[in-house]
Amino acid sequence: MIEDVYEPLERYRDEFREKFAALAREKFKELTERSGIDVEANRALVKEIKGTQSAADSAKSKKTCWGCLMALGFLVAAVALAVVYASGGLDGQTKTVCAACIAGGIILGIMMIPLYSSASNLHSELTARVADGKRKAWAQMEPLNRLYTWDIPVRLIEATVPRLDFDPYFTAERLESLKRLYGWNDSFNEGKSMIFAQSGVINGNPFVFGHYLDMEWGEKTYEGTKEISWTEWETDAEGNEHEVERHETLYARVTKPIPVYSEQKFLLYGNDAAPNLTFSRDPSGLTGKEGNFFGALRKKRRLNGLKAFSRNLDDDSNFTLMNNHEFETWFHAKDRDNEVEFRLLFTPVAQTQMLNLMKDTKVGYGDDFTFIKQRKVNVLMSEHLSKATIDTDPERFRHWDYDAAFSFFVKFNERYFKDAYFSLAPLLAIPLYQQTRTHEEIWKDVIGRGATSFWEQEAVANYHGESRFEHPDCITRSILKTRVVARGDGESTVAVTAHGYRGEERVDYEDVHGGDGHWHEVAVPWTEYLPVARTSEMCLSVREDPSETFRKRAEASPASAFRRSILSYLAAK
Repeated sequence: MIEDVYEPLERYRDEFREKFAALAREKFKELTERSGIDVEANRALVKEIKGTQSAADSAKSKKTCWGCLMALGFLVAAVALAVVYASGGLDGQTKTVCAACIAGGIILGIMMIPLYSSASNLHSELTARVADGKRKAWAQMEPLNRLYTWDIPVRLIEATVPRLDFDPYFTAERLESLKRLYGWNDSFNEGKSMIFAQSGVINGNPFVFGHYLDMEWGEKTYEGTKEISWTEWETDAEGNEHEVERHETLYARVTKPIPVYSEQKFLLYGNDAAPNLTFSRDPSGLTGKEGNFFGALRKKRRLNGLKAFSRNLDDDSNFTLMNNHEFETWFHAKDRDNEVEFRLLFTPVAQTQMLNLMKDTKVGYGDDFTFIKQRKVNVLMSEHLSKATIDTDPERFRHWDYDAAFSFFVKFNERYFKDAYFSLAPLLAIPLYQQTRTHEEIWKDVIGRGATSFWEQEAVANYHGESRFEHPDCITRSILKTRVVARGDGESTVAVTAHGYRGEERVDYEDVHGGDGHWHEVAVPWTEYLPVARTSEMCLSVREDPSETFRKRAEASPASAFRRSILSYLAAK
């Protein structure tokens, strides 16, 4: 029987962290054996390359040194010669000094020429040898580099954490299930474009890690200037009047709308537990401040605020403070709307586990997460997730140095696991979430892997790059949205529309009062952003063995890519 993951912080510290690290090392060893590369030969070649690179760096330093001395010598000679020609008459001592500078500078410059040339030639030779060595090292490592796949990190996580399973890609069925069974609303995606989406289940309950590009209207202040001058009469100390010309720079500013783009990451989770409960909470700011005077003061103020809120009978809130004041102070979900279901969800065990997570300062990330529950939908965002790399592009593992590749492979996967695990940890801290299993999941064996969701399609389009879809007049980033225009036998044609903005130069004139006592029109140039859109076609295949026609079209396409288990190409313009 597969066990649930209770006490997520302790399990990670005492078991999962070391288990995952061991599995990551074993995986790299397995890939090495499968590749058949000669590790010792690569190490010997890398050692030679690094030695040559060190010699090349030394030659470059000498080249720079000799070059500077050569330039200095000729510069001193040129300056001294210029002094002689520029001066009408020089005394004997000055002439002697100038002559010595000219002669010394020329001699120094001439002496440095062969040294500079030798160092330059040696640097070029060594640099070429380094490049040639790296080409050989890349060739040695190519059998290993070909074996990295998109799913390696998530399969390692699955082997480490019970009840956690990841999907090969985010299917339309999975997205439809989130909408039909849990009430997820597609309005969330309006004006957004998914950059990456990784879906899966915790004991049959679906989750999605999402990374999206968003646009909101902001403001930019533009500035214009105008130079003015005027004449005034002044009286000096002797009583005489004379004209004085005054100058002033006038400044004018206008504020106009501008599209502002940002990227956000989040975790979406669906669960039937506490289906009528809604609440939200933000990071408390208390992590690491226990025992601190200001931390204790902040906790006291938060608790007093909750007590006052609980006693207030004049509003519509049914908030009732629980006996565990420590949990209430840290979690601070004062906007909850169903006290019975809140207590059902946050049992004493759940409260203790959540507090352990939030108070931790050594193992995980402490209380850095926002938790929003809307009936059956849970959304979590955290500071560490916003900084994390959540896509698993295997290209990042490719390297010409075996030992460097091993070190990066292990470190990246360990960090990936930590970031993903502690994003999920607040959910794992609630036992009821793991004990609740959907009816649909029980019959999952009859549900096949289907078509891609539009989240996945947008992510594939963004993987190709915004620039491949953007309107030619676009001067901003582009929000890519997709629509399936044809589908059949695991292959789809998708229309990708890039929404961006072109810039139209405008000028406003603002009246500014000058020091001359008059009003002046100051021109302020600004840019008006007007929407532009362009639609292109992208073709996808989710078949394990794409048709021969599809493969040939992908090979002939100006851009094709294999991302996770999806082969895609862009139709010719």
